[in-house]
Amino acid sequence: MAARPPGNKLSPILLLLLSTVLLGGAVSAVHGSTAPGPAVIPSCAVNCLECHDQYVHREAFPKSVHGSLGCLGCHGEVIDREKHMAGLEKPELLSCARCHGEIAREYVRNYHYLYQDFRCYDCHRDIHALTPPAGSLKQEILKKCTECHANDEYSMSGHGLAVLKGNEDAATCSDCHGLHSTRVYHTAQDIYPAEAREFYSRTCIHCHGDREMMQRHGLSADVVRLYEMTYHGKVQGVGYPSRVAGCADCHTSHNILPKDNPVSTINPANLVTNCSKCHEGFHPRFVEYRAHPDFANRRDYPSLFWTNVLMEVLLALTFLFFWVHTALWWRKTYWDKHDLEKRGIVPGPPVAGSEGIQSIQRFPPREIFMHVILVLSFFTLVLTGFPLKYHGTGWAKFLIRLWGGADNAGNWHRVAALVLIVLFLIILFRSLRYLFPPGAGTRGWKDRLFGPESLFPNRKDWEDLKAMFLWFFNRGERPRFDRWSYWEKFDFLAVFWGMTIIGGSGIFLMVPEWTSYLLPGWVLNIASLLHSEEALLAALFIFTVHFFNTHLIPTKFPMDRTIFTGRYYLREMAEERPLEYERMKEEEKMASLRRDHPSLWTKLLAAAFGYAGLLLGLFLAVLILWTILRS
Repeated sequence: MAARPPGNKLSPILLLLLSTVLLGGAVSAVHGSTAPGPAVIPSCAVNCLECHDQYVHREAFPKSVHGSLGCLGCHGEVIDREKHMAGLEKPELLSCARCHGEIAREYVRNYHYLYQDFRCYDCHRDIHALTPPAGSLKQEILKKCTECHANDEYSMSGHGLAVLKGNEDAATCSDCHGLHSTRVYHTAQDIYPAEAREFYSRTCIHCHGDREMMQRHGLSADVVRLYEMTYHGKVQGVGYPSRVAGCADCHTSHNILPKDNPVSTINPANLVTNCSKCHEGFHPRFVEYRAHPDFANRRDYPSLFWTNVLMEVLLALTFLFFWVHTALWWRKTYWDKHDLEKRGIVPGPPVAGSEGIQSIQRFPPREIFMHVILVLSFFTLVLTGFPLKYHGTGWAKFLIRLWGGADNAGNWHRVAALVLIVLFLIILFRSLRYLFPPGAGTRGWKDRLFGPESLFPNRKDWEDLKAMFLWFFNRGERPRFDRWSYWEKFDFLAVFWGMTIIGGSGIFLMVPEWTSYLLPGWVLNIASLLHSEEALLAALFIFTVHFFNTHLIPTKFPMDRTIFTGRYYLREMAEERPLEYERMKEEEKMASLRRDHPSLWTKLLAAAFGYAGLLLGLFLAVLILWTILRS
């Protein structure tokens, strides 16, 4: 009779004692010994053996793992012996769950039980003679599973061959699929379910992420870490494996062989077919993409290695210079302000009378609107992109869930990127139009390029930079700026570098199959590295350096609303940009710059938007820096 697990709550030990004492299965009660042997037969079996006198019952069963239980440990008691001998009455077959409760609870969710109605004895057919395996348990499991699953691929794979050779670290069937807990994955039309991809990838990582085990067998100890640095691994890391390749997608589940084996799925001759399972319409050189790239391996990945070195040097030099510049500027400004307050001196406006409080225009409405769109798109890119970069953190998973999953976050990221690219193209067009205005031809473009209204660096910027550092150390006066300072020009030109690197690499990564018709697949590895590191440079620079220069400097703290209202006082122009003030007066353009004071609602909206962006940016900077320091 089929023995379905009844969910017995009694412990296996208590059940064993009950069956031994109450049902007469205690060997010691008759023979004075608990050790089963050839001459030791449980007392309950004496009567049974009068009829069931086969070798398996008399000799094999007492030596088996169940021998101490006796017949009545698994079979119910015979009520009417005559009927039983006549075949009219059979004793009840008791559930294995009486002793094996935990296994039974696992097995009721097993694929074999739910879909094939397998019972315990379908696999444990030699139950009366069952003994602990004399050799390798992994080999015994392999033999048992292949009685039904004659999988030649696995038997000839790296795992299968290693198990047959006695390697106890190699994966046998139960290591990947479970023994009594073989999972059920619901799928439609043979689509590989996301939960299966995630489960089996975690199973692979469990062993291949064990550095000691991998080194013991001469295998790469970094294969998991390197996979997690790719887009596939990052999306897996934030908990959304449905749209990316897991381990079994590329290596398959059983045909796991080195890439130099002709039938291996990762053999170069088979990669086009393998990658085509997920990617369509690519050039054959697409498969040159490296699934486990090592940025630190100069020998095998020279282009990737030197790209990584370049980006690390760029980040180090940029932040070293500007963070030192920021710290010195803050010290000088704060100390000077403190000294004046201590002496009771309140600086007066450099412009006398009511003229100093008049509002003038610094940014027209079009530039204000573009800056607001820039801020929104930039924050969207950071909030959707950096969770993948730091996918192992709790805050990354939280943000991805807020976006509704990795797919939605990716879509928003691409939309924000396209908006930013359009803004960049507009700025590029306006810059060219400034240099070459309609009707002017090419005459005078050098004067406009190096003129006071231009954002292109000139000799004066170098002089201002040196003077600024002298001022930091009380060795000279603060430099007198025109319309643009050297750090504002750096911010502007950094957009061209950043958009070329981030935007260009982002487009390559957005349509990798199309990119393969222009460039080999390994360029995508470089594009991914450039995209990630340049994004880190841009985000930290904006949130630490740019925010200080425009908002957090003590003379403007906590925020400068000029970029959101477009206006500031005439006295501010005279104090911060004296050369522009003098030039505007000399050219009699001051009257054309005067504007009405911004309305109350304009100031409130500017403050709300500005403070929200400022606080969010600083919070993200803390998260990013904390994550970097912890890693």
